[in-house]
Amino acid sequence: MSIPLKHSAFLADFACLGDKCADTCCKGWGMQLDSRTKEKYEKEAPELLDAVDTGEAEWIMKRDPNTDYCVKFDNGLCGIHKDKGTDFLGDACHFFPRITRSLGDTHIMTAAPSCPEVTRLALFTNDGMQLEDTATDRVPFSLQDYCPDGLTPEQALTIHTAFLEAAKANDAPSSRILSRISSVARSLDMLDIESWPMAVSFYLGQAEGRLPKPEALPADAFNLLHALVGILSAAKPSKRSRLEQTIHEIEDMLNVVINRDTLAISTSENSLSNWNKIENQWNGHWSHNYDKILTKYIQLQVSTNLFPFAGLGTNITERMTILGVRYATTRLALLAVCHAHNGNPPEEEVIRAIQSIARFLDHLADPELSLQIYKEPEWHLEARMRGLVGDIAA
Repeated sequence: MSIPLKHSAFLADFACLGDKCADTCCKGWGMQLDSRTKEKYEKEAPELLDAVDTGEAEWIMKRDPNTDYCVKFDNGLCGIHKDKGTDFLGDACHFFPRITRSLGDTHIMTAAPSCPEVTRLALFTNDGMQLEDTATDRVPFSLQDYCPDGLTPEQALTIHTAFLEAAKANDAPSSRILSRISSVARSLDMLDIESWPMAVSFYLGQAEGRLPKPEALPADAFNLLHALVGILSAAKPSKRSRLEQTIHEIEDMLNVVINRDTLAISTSENSLSNWNKIENQWNGHWSHNYDKILTKYIQLQVSTNLFPFAGLGTNITERMTILGVRYATTRLALLAVCHAHNGNPPEEEVIRAIQSIARFLDHLADPELSLQIYKEPEWHLEARMRGLVGDIAA
């Protein structure tokens, strides 16, 4: 059966790298197993039930406690896929890194930067986030309709598309694009939802003139690192070697060390001056080559989260706060990898820095701790957000 949907253009070129993947989804995650696939195992392949466990969800694929790989992981490939085919993969394993959401009867498929190949395709190809009409023979068993009461699916899709187009602007640096989106999102949050279809285009057109004066603090970069490590320390323990490399690069760039037991951050007399030098190098040289990657990162986050209707947070301001801090953290990681490679990092290292942050932050189950941490330095406020993301130019 052919099911119509819209998908991000880069997905036409996506294929799982299998045993060539640098950070396989078969390791470190409790991949959910939907009830429909579990029933299929019970009826047609009862031997597969030995690979099913309970944990992060009602049913998950069992992991080897020694390696943290799925027990069906076989030399870089999925043993179920190899022996039984894709029909025996649960929705989580079949679709990842693809994410499918609905607005009424319209299905929209994007993909998560948790996957290294998605990060490569989304950030290093042109027009990858453009929504294209296509069709598929399978959609997830459980699809949530994100169209809110008060809007038609067509209106909701138009609003999402407007934010996606705003994220594609080429007349400003990525930090300014983020600030514009933030301004519009916060304005919509003060209106009745029925007003959004008319208001979104007006606010997007007026966004540049409505931005507050940015409020940047010297400690923001250090607090970003501290926040990341704090959230990491509260998460379920797992081996995250790529993320640890990224964190160490940020520590080295800032000339700081974070004690993982106490979360105390140790700075030196050179820490702030080092950071000021890095920002000057970014503004003077590195941004010419790498800021476009951050612009595409914003597009990817808007797309992946069906912004402003999905993602973590109970309202647009909370979702915008999380998106903005993730952008700022990703920007910090990109600056760190540029610093580690004297301004000319290999593509695979840029992918590793950005993907390792996304793999962790984009899959937090609950935003409560993150928002609590982000509100302490007032990053939820629009002026502070402008300063945090580096949008301080006139």
